[in-house]
Amino acid sequence: MQIENRPKSPNTHYFSKNKIFQVENLTVFMYRLSIYDTQFSEEAAVLKHYGLDNLNPEYWEEEPDNRKSVRYSSGDFANGISGISGDELSDDIDPLGLKQSVLSQGTLKRFDLDEDDKEKLQVLVGTRSFNPKFFLYKVHNDTPYEDLSRGSKFLRYTLDQKSEALRSLVQDNFDRFVSAKNTIDTVYGEMKAQSLNAESDYGVHKLNKALSEASDRAEQLFGPVLTNRSKADKIRSTLSVLEKYKYFFNLPSNLMDSIKQQKYDVAIRDYKKGKVVLDSTMGTEGADTNGSGSYSSESDETALSIQYRKVFDKVWLEVDKIMEEMKDQLFKQLTEPWRSMEEQEKTINILLELETTEDPVWHYLDSQYKFIIDLLKESYKEQLNKIEALKESFPNNSSNDKEMAIRLKHSIRSVNIRDFDSLITGKEMDVRMWKAILEIVKSLSDLLLRCLPDFWKLSKSFMDGKFQKSPAVLSANKRRRQGMDLRKVDQCEKMASGVIELYASFLSELFSLSSVPNEIPSTPTVKYEKPSFVPPNSDSVTTCYFLTRILNEMNECVNDINSINMATDASGTLTQLMDEARWRFLEIICETWNSDAKNFYLLEDWTLDQDNREITNFLRNFHIFHKYNSRSANKIAIQNYLSDKEDDSTTIPENYLLKTKEAFLNSLYAYLEGLVHLVFTEYTPLEPVIEREPTDIIHKSRVDPSQMDSRILLTISNLSNLKQLMIPRIVNQFETAYKCSMAEDTQALNTVVDQLDGILFEDYLKRKAEIVREIITNGILSSEIDWSNISKPGEVHSFVYEALLSLVLVHAQISDIAKPLVNRTLTALLESMAIDCLEVFQKVEKFSLGGMCQATLDIEFMNQTLSQYVTTQAQETLQLIYTSIEQLYDTTSGSNRLDSELSSVKQFLVEGRKNTSLQFLCFKKPK
Repeated sequence: MQIENRPKSPNTHYFSKNKIFQVENLTVFMYRLSIYDTQFSEEAAVLKHYGLDNLNPEYWEEEPDNRKSVRYSSGDFANGISGISGDELSDDIDPLGLKQSVLSQGTLKRFDLDEDDKEKLQVLVGTRSFNPKFFLYKVHNDTPYEDLSRGSKFLRYTLDQKSEALRSLVQDNFDRFVSAKNTIDTVYGEMKAQSLNAESDYGVHKLNKALSEASDRAEQLFGPVLTNRSKADKIRSTLSVLEKYKYFFNLPSNLMDSIKQQKYDVAIRDYKKGKVVLDSTMGTEGADTNGSGSYSSESDETALSIQYRKVFDKVWLEVDKIMEEMKDQLFKQLTEPWRSMEEQEKTINILLELETTEDPVWHYLDSQYKFIIDLLKESYKEQLNKIEALKESFPNNSSNDKEMAIRLKHSIRSVNIRDFDSLITGKEMDVRMWKAILEIVKSLSDLLLRCLPDFWKLSKSFMDGKFQKSPAVLSANKRRRQGMDLRKVDQCEKMASGVIELYASFLSELFSLSSVPNEIPSTPTVKYEKPSFVPPNSDSVTTCYFLTRILNEMNECVNDINSINMATDASGTLTQLMDEARWRFLEIICETWNSDAKNFYLLEDWTLDQDNREITNFLRNFHIFHKYNSRSANKIAIQNYLSDKEDDSTTIPENYLLKTKEAFLNSLYAYLEGLVHLVFTEYTPLEPVIEREPTDIIHKSRVDPSQMDSRILLTISNLSNLKQLMIPRIVNQFETAYKCSMAEDTQALNTVVDQLDGILFEDYLKRKAEIVREIITNGILSSEIDWSNISKPGEVHSFVYEALLSLVLVHAQISDIAKPLVNRTLTALLESMAIDCLEVFQKVEKFSLGGMCQATLDIEFMNQTLSQYVTTQAQETLQLIYTSIEQLYDTTSGSNRLDSELSSVKQFLVEGRKNTSLQFLCFKKPK
C-alpha cells in the first residue's frame, strides 16, 4: 500500500521498476530460506545479478554505466506482473507511447545520440540518469501538443496498470512474507532461549557454515573469472604486439588466400614485405631490463624482438613452408600442357623471382618435350587402332569391276555437282578408311602446331638469355655460358628436331615412304606396288580427293613449322617428308586413274547429253573424271603445293611431268578402247533401271542400247565430238597446267579416233548396204523381169522403191539417233548401191529397147530421188551404168522408136516422182 501512495515523479517508471526489484528480492529471499539447498535458486540468483544468460559466458560485456538497470524479459514477471509485456520494460521505449523507440534511426541522425553516452542515458527511461526535460527536448521536440496530451494520459494509464500489478504481487506473495517473518521470529526466539556459548560458536555455527559454503561456491564461481582476468591482461599485452605487427602475423593467411586465388605476384610482394618486417624486428640480439624486471621504454622494440623471437620464427617458418608449397604448385603448373604460353612465361618469371634451385625454364622445356612426344605416340597409336578396327569390320576387301564402276559413277556425280561433302560422308569402307587416315594426319599436324611453336619460342628465349632476374644473375649466367648453358642450347635444338623427326617417322610409316628411293628417279620406270594404306576398293576420284586433302594438311603444317625458323636439320627432315609423300601420292593417283579408265566403259548408260542430244553423257562424265584426276595430279606435282593458291611461276619436275603425262595418255587410250568394247558387247545396265520422268522418257525412247545400230551410231557421234571438241580441250588444259607441248600426242590420238570411227562406220555401212544389195540383186536378176523382151517401159520397178524405202529407214534411224551422220551415211550407201547396180546390170545378157528404157527409168528415178547425196564418185558410177546398159542394148529391137520411148521414160519418171514425193520426202534437199 505504501508503494501505491508514493508520489509520482518524472522518473516514476524507473523507481517503479526498482520497487518491483525490491519486492522480487524479498520474495526470493523468503523462497531461499525455505529451499536453501536448491542449487537452481542460487544459479538463478547469480544469473540475475550479473545479467547473464548462462553460467558459462563466452565474453564479458562492459556496461556503459555501472548503475545500469537490469533488463528483464516478459517471462521474468509472468507470474508477478500481469498486463505488462517485455517490450514495455525495454530501456529504449517511449513512455508516452508515441514512438516505437527513442533510439530510432531518425532520432539518432537528428540529435547524434550515438555520439554521447550521457545524452543517451538521459533519454532512456530505464536508467538512473533519466532526465524528463532532456527527454522531451530530444525525443519530442517536434511532437504536437495534442499528441503530448494523449501521451500523458497513456503514461498515467500505464502507471496505474503497473501499480495494480505491484499490488497483485504483494497480495499473491503475502503468505510467503508472513511465513518468512514467523521463521525469523522463531529463530530469534530460539537464539534468546539458548545460550550463545563457544561450543555452539555463539549461535552462529550454522551461519558460519553457510557463509563458508557460500565462500566456496563463490570461489568456484569467481575463481575462473579472476584467473581469466589475469589471462586477459596477458592477452591484451599480446594483442598490442599483434596489432603492431598485424601484417606479419596475418602473412601466412594472406599468402594462402593469394595462392588460392592464383595471385602469385601478390603473394611474392607480400612475402618480400614480410621479410623486410622480420629483418627489421629481429635485427637486435639482446636488451637490458630495469630492476623491477620490466622492460624500459628505451628498449621496448629490442625486448619484443627477444621475447617474441620464437613466435616470429614460427610464423616465418610457416611462411617459408607456404612459399615452398607455392613453388611446388608453380612447378607443377609448368608440367600442365593445357596452359597457354603466356601463362607459363608468367609462371617461369614468378619462379625466377623466388630464386629456386631448379631452373624453371629447363623444367618446363623438359616436361613439355616429354609431353609432346607421348602425345604424338598416343595419338598415332589410337588412330591406327581405329583403322585396324575398320579393316576387321569389313572382312571382304575385294570388289568386282561392276562394283568399282558404280563407286566411280557416284564419285563423278558428286564432283560434277561440287558436292564434295558426299565424298567424305559416305559409309563405304574406303571412304571411312580414307577419313581415318586423314584424321591421323590432321591429329598429328594439329598436335605439332599446337605444341612445337610455343616450345621453340620459349627455347629461343631461353637460349637468348631473356629469362634473367637481375644484372648480377645475368653476369653469373654469362660466366656459365661456356659450360652447362651451351649444352642446354644444343639440347633444346635436339629436342625440337626430335619432335619433328617423330612426326615425320609416323607419317613415313603410315604412307610406306621407306620404299621410296632417296632420289626420285628421273624417269618413272620403277614398278608400282600398291601401298598397304590405300583402301582396296577406292576409286580414283575418291583417292584424289583424299590424297590432295592429306597433302594439303601436311603442307600447311610444314609451312607453319618452317615459318618459325627452326634448325636446318628440322627443315631438311620436313622437306624430305614432303618430297617422298608427293611422289608416293602421285604414283597412287596415276595407277588408280589408269585402272578406272580401263573400266570406264561400264559407266555408259546411253543417256543423251542434255545440251547436245547427238552424244551421250558418257563423254561429259569422262571429261569430269579426266579433268579432276589431272588437276589432282597437278596439285600433287607442283612445288610449294597450296590448295587455294596458284602460282604461274611454279615449275613441275621432269619426272613428275613424265609420270602424269603417261597416265594422262594411257587413260585416253583406255577410254577409246572401251568405246569399241561398248559397241560389240551386249548392253547390261550397271545399276537397276530407275523409273524416269516423262521428259527423260521422251529423250530416252529414241535410243535402244540393246540394238547394235544404236550403239554404233551414238559411238560414232561420240568419237566425232571427242575429236573435234573434247580432245583439244583436255589437251589444252593439260598443256596449260603442266607447261608442255603435246602436238605429237594429239595427232596420234586423232589418228586412233579416226581408225575407230572408220571401223565402226564400215561395220554399220556394211550391214545396211548388204540389205540394199540383196534387194537390188533380187530385183534386177529376178525371173519376173526379162530385160531382153520388155516391149516398152512401164512404171518404176518395185525393187527400186523397196531399196529406196530401206534407205528411208536408215535415214529415219540415223536422224533419230545421230542426225549429223545422215549425209555421210546416205552418201556412202548411194555409192555402194550404184556399184551394186552396175555389177548386177552387167550380169544381164542383153536389153531390148524397152528394157534399156526401163533400166534407165529405174536408175534415173533412184538418181533423182537421192540427188542431194550424189557425189562425184556416185555420178561416175551411174554414168557407167548407163554406158553398160547401152552396150548391152540389142539394136535389132527397133531403134526407130528410141525417141518416143525416151519421151515416155521422162513421163513415167515425172509421174513416179510425183506419186512418191511423200514417201521419199526425207531425201528432199532442204531449202
